This record gives sequence, C-alpha cells and structure tokens, in this order.
Amino acid sequence: MFELHEIYTAHNSLGKFDGPVRVLETVGLKAVIVIKIDLDRTCAPFKIDYEEWVDLINSGEIKKISDPFEALSSIPPSLPQGAATRFKHVSEISEQVSNIPDFLSDKKVFNSEVIKIAKTLKLTEKTVKNWICEWLQAGRNPVVVVRKFIKIASQRAPKIHTSGAKRGVKSSQLNGVPGVPSYEVEPKIRQAYNTYVVRGRMTWKDAYHEMLITQFGLPPEALSESNDGLLLNPILAQKYRTPSWRQFRYRCRQIKLASIVIEEELPRGSRGKASDNIPGPGFYEIDATHFQIQLVSRLTKRQLVGRPTVYLIADTYDGMIVGYAVSLESPSWAIAALALYNCFCDKGKVFERLGLPYSSNDWPSHHLPTLLRADRAELVSNMGHRFPSSGIRVEVTPSMTPVAKGTVEGKNAEIKNNKSSRFDLPGRFSKKIERRQSNGKKAAALDIFQFEKILVEIIMDLNGSPINPRRIPPDALQEGAKVASRSGFHNWALTHRSGFTRNMGKNFVYEYLMTSGVGKITPLGIKFQGEIYKCDRLRELGLLSASVQESIKTNVAYNPLLASEIYFYDSSDLTWVPAYNIDPEVYDIKVSFPEVKDFRTLQNQLVNQAELNNYSRRRVRVKSIRNIVKKSVDDKRNTLHQPDPPDLRQNRSQERANERTEGLNGAIANRGELLSTVTPSTIDHSHEHDSNHSDIEKKSLWDEVDAINIIE
Repeated sequence: MFELHEIYTAHNSLGKFDGPVRVLETVGLKAVIVIKIDLDRTCAPFKIDYEEWVDLINSGEIKKISDPFEALSSIPPSLPQGAATRFKHVSEISEQVSNIPDFLSDKKVFNSEVIKIAKTLKLTEKTVKNWICEWLQAGRNPVVVVRKFIKIASQRAPKIHTSGAKRGVKSSQLNGVPGVPSYEVEPKIRQAYNTYVVRGRMTWKDAYHEMLITQFGLPPEALSESNDGLLLNPILAQKYRTPSWRQFRYRCRQIKLASIVIEEELPRGSRGKASDNIPGPGFYEIDATHFQIQLVSRLTKRQLVGRPTVYLIADTYDGMIVGYAVSLESPSWAIAALALYNCFCDKGKVFERLGLPYSSNDWPSHHLPTLLRADRAELVSNMGHRFPSSGIRVEVTPSMTPVAKGTVEGKNAEIKNNKSSRFDLPGRFSKKIERRQSNGKKAAALDIFQFEKILVEIIMDLNGSPINPRRIPPDALQEGAKVASRSGFHNWALTHRSGFTRNMGKNFVYEYLMTSGVGKITPLGIKFQGEIYKCDRLRELGLLSASVQESIKTNVAYNPLLASEIYFYDSSDLTWVPAYNIDPEVYDIKVSFPEVKDFRTLQNQLVNQAELNNYSRRRVRVKSIRNIVKKSVDDKRNTLHQPDPPDLRQNRSQERANERTEGLNGAIANRGELLSTVTPSTIDHSHEHDSNHSDIEKKSLWDEVDAINIIE
C-alpha cells in the first residue's frame, strides 16, 4: 500500500498536509511519522494515526508523487573545505541517529540527541536540528546539506499513483460435516507411518500429504488453489473418506510411543518467538554458513573445488527467505553485498538465468528493509562502512550469540539438514566427521551452478511451506489457502501491513553495496590501485585532455572480487559509468583486486630476479672482455706502422672477401657434406677436379694482384 521514503501530497489543504510530506517511519501499527518537504524552513517530523493514514490513501485524498531528490547522488563531487567538513559532520550524525530506534517516535530522545551532538561538535542546537531535518526531507541523503555545490536535476511532473484495494473481511461459513471414524482409516495411517516416516524419513506433515495423494487418490480439483480444496471443503473430505490432520497426528504419536521409551525431561517455561511484536515485513536478518557438500569444477568432474559459502537473508515477520548468494569465496562484505543485491532486486532474472519454471510473483521480495541484523564481520569493516549511512538501521549482534538472529539461523539449519525424502545431494558430509565416515569427496558430482539451482529449489520449497495458523489475521482469511504459505503471507502483508519497506534507487547498488574509493584521471585513463581503466565517456567529457596538466580525482565504486572493471560517477548525466582494465590478461584470469596486486608483485619480482641473474653473468664475462681488449691493444702497439697512408677502400674490399664463407656462415651444410652420400670413386674424382680448379683460380687471382702491385 505504501512504503518508507515515499512522498504524498493532498489536493486540498488538510490541516498539516498543506504540502508534500515524506514517510519516515512506521511505529508498529499505531502511527506513521512523516515530515513536510520544505528546505526553506525547519520542518520537524510529526505523527499521524496509522488507520487515519491508510484511510487517506484508500480514499484518494492524498496521492503519491515522484521524489524531487531522486537524482541527488549520495556521493558528492569535490567540495570546498567548509562544505566538506559540513558533509562529514552530517554523515557522522546520520549514522549515529539511524541506530537509535526511538529517535523519531520520541521527542525527548530526539531533543536529547540533538543537544548531545551539538555539544560534541561544538555547534548550536539549531544548526544540528536543521541538518537532521534536511537530511530526513531528502530521504536520509546527507548530500542535501551541501546541495548548493551540486547540480540538481530538474524536478519532473508528479506521477499519480493509484491506491490499492480496500481492506475488509468477506463473511464465509463452513458447514459442519462429521469426520471419518478413526478405526476406518487406522490401517492406512499405520501403513503410511511405516512407509513414509520410518523408511522414507519424511516429516509427519509430508507423510500425511503423501498418504492423501497416493493412498486416497485425490483428483486435481481437490488440490486446486482457485477452488475450495480438500482441507477447505468438508464435503470433499467426507466424499473421499480421508482422515484429518489431527487424526493422523494422534495415531502417529500413538505408534511412536508404543515403539520407544520416553525419557523424562526437566520442565521449562515457554519462550517467545522472533516474530513476536513485529508489525510487518521489513525486518531482515543476514548470516553466512559453509554448506557441508563437496563440489566439482564446471570444466571437469574430476577436479574438486571444495565446499561453497551460502549467504541467506530472512524476514523476521513471516520467516520467508528474501535473498541469497552462493560463492566459493570466503565470507566477506563482497559476498554479503551480492546477497543484499539479490534481496533488493526482482527475482525474475534469477529464474531466467537458472532456467527454473518460476516467475517474480512466486518470490515477491524486492524491497529495502527498515532494519538489518547481522554479524560484526561483514558490516563492521572498511568495505561495508557506507551501508549504515543509507538510512537502513543496522543492528550488530554480539559474538557467539546465534539466538540474537534466530530466524536466519533456523533457515540455515533447515537448508543444511539432509532430507533424503526430498533432496539427496551427492557429496554431502557431516559437520563433525566421525571415524570411517565419508567426507563427500569421492561422491562429489555437482558444480557451483547446479548447486545454486538446487539451492533455489530448496528456498522455494521453504518459502512455500505454511506458517503458524495463528499468525493469519482475520482480514487475510478471504485470500484462501495461498495466504497460509510464507511467500503468500509476505505478499499479502506488503499491502496490508505496509510502511516498513522501501524501494532501491538506481544508484543504491553503486553507492552503498559496492566498495567506494577515489581514483585519479590521467591522460591514459583512471588510475586506481595501480591499474589503468579506460572508458570512451572520459574522452567525451574532455577529462583525458584536462588531466594533462594535473590529475583529476573522481569517486569510484568497485567489486573487490573483480579487478577487470570499476565504475565512476558521471556528474553531468547523474549516472555511474563502467570503465575497463586496459590489460587483457586481467580479463582472462578474472582476478580480484588482492590477487591482481599479488600478480603485479610477482611480475616485478621476476623482473628483479632477471636483472640480478644478468648482472651475475655480466660481472663474470667482463674480465674476459677486458683481456680481449687489452690483447688487441698490445697487438696493435707491436705491429709495424706503414709510412704510406692506408688505402681504406682496398683494405675494406679485401676484408669483405675474407669474411665470405659458404653456407651462410656454416648455417647450411657445405659441399663436402652434401657429397658424402656419393660413391668413393666419384668423390675422389670430384675432389681432384675441384682442387685443381680451385688452385688455378687462386693462382690466377694472385697473379693479377701481383701484376697490379708491380704496375703501381
């Protein structure tokens, strides 16, 4: 129905609604906190009753409009020193107040924090309050306080958004029909227990469903969601003489008690659940785990690649898995960012990439939460330090306390537990391997792509599992059986328990999920972490020619696991543009930034070693070269000097003749080697002929030379 950070306006003045307002927070199902959008004066947040707000939307008295600050980037360009200091202060304030749950709902907390921040920064309370109000009006974007130094795109015309359907309960009554006697269905229940539970290791609920389908032969209309199914229409249950779930569960309990000895346990009190006091979807938990399965390479099944890392994100309200990520990398912020991006995006592309027969409606989760609960490892790091400034409240759980995020821990356990009745994966192994127990390496057969496909199937199965029936509110009963599944209940709550989620902007992934940095624009491209990245957009903007005199700094967003590309912010189009590494080898080996740094280090070490080896050989050979030079100088000194000037042309001609040898200086076999295969008689005759001919040529040549000398 409505989401956080959306902007609404009234056609006519309605008291405090004399202009556009932004939704800031929803306090349970009691109140909605909004703030007027007017940067020319200080506008404090105020409350409105939740039911009144919903009635205003349903009645059409207030309409949703486009966000005028949508084009305002959260990463500003280079700022003057004073503006940069102001932006730094506002960023620190935004991170501090975002982690205070009652900051907007309690005026005392709001005023006390403003006073505390003003004393810490040595500023006036009015200045701090103005900054916070402007930050809230701009959708928790701290850049608004330095907006005078940024080019803001022109505001678009407001877009009219039609409201959803009104809430209400349709009256429905079920006619009571007596059930089937227990003695009539007891043999089939006992048979189903022995077949599906004992041998097939199914759960009781799965065994009950399997018994209804196989042993009672239910037709398709009894399993349809469009009509009243078997469990919603007692007439069908009486017609096919099927036992109820209570009958099946009671009989299974009796069979189990008869076969085992019950041990007495110490009594303990009942504990609460994580979903208690959660008003709606939008409270997420994230956690990483190592899946106990050995995978093989995608190139060949003979190469083991080890176990994968799986990130899961679960919604505390309904227990649905809203995002995931699978990788062979170690747990880090980079993999957590992939899971968050999967959580915030439409799942249709995931199904298309994996080739699964699902649509976006089957996995209705593509929103930003109000709260994200996580471990200290991912979010408290130098890579994910910008995420808390996105306006999402981050709660870091204490170490060694998995109960603090029990929802996602339970989902990890459900996915990792081996259920042979549904998913018997090759390569699975126990977390604590006992003696002579398989470690999964010999039976490994799945690659990372096949494992991800199976993992999504498991997630869809868990999301389709039913919720606790007491969780279904009265106004959801009219939706039928589909609202009883986790995905259906989540989809219904997005409309009827709204106000705790918001959509992801077009630049959110670059500014808050990717790792940020600062690069330098040079005539060759963007220089970042020792690599050069090139983009035609730099030439179009004239930045390459402008950087000839002095390098230009630019904001950069990148994935630490891929060094072949980065993204830089184009302030003219207000978009992030990709730039690619000029080294093609980086694309071929697909290295991360730490790996490419090691790669360059190894290259430099090889060059340094080659220089050392060359010097060691040179210092040995230089002595022989000096001896050759010294001997040549001594021979020249001992040679008699000719009194007449030398004839350089004649000497050069004679020296060239002396250098001429057969077979390209011995590279080709000489004439004697070519004739070695001929008969001895032929060899002797040819040799005599050649030697006589050679002697005649030599004699005639030297006679001519002597004659020339006599003439001279």
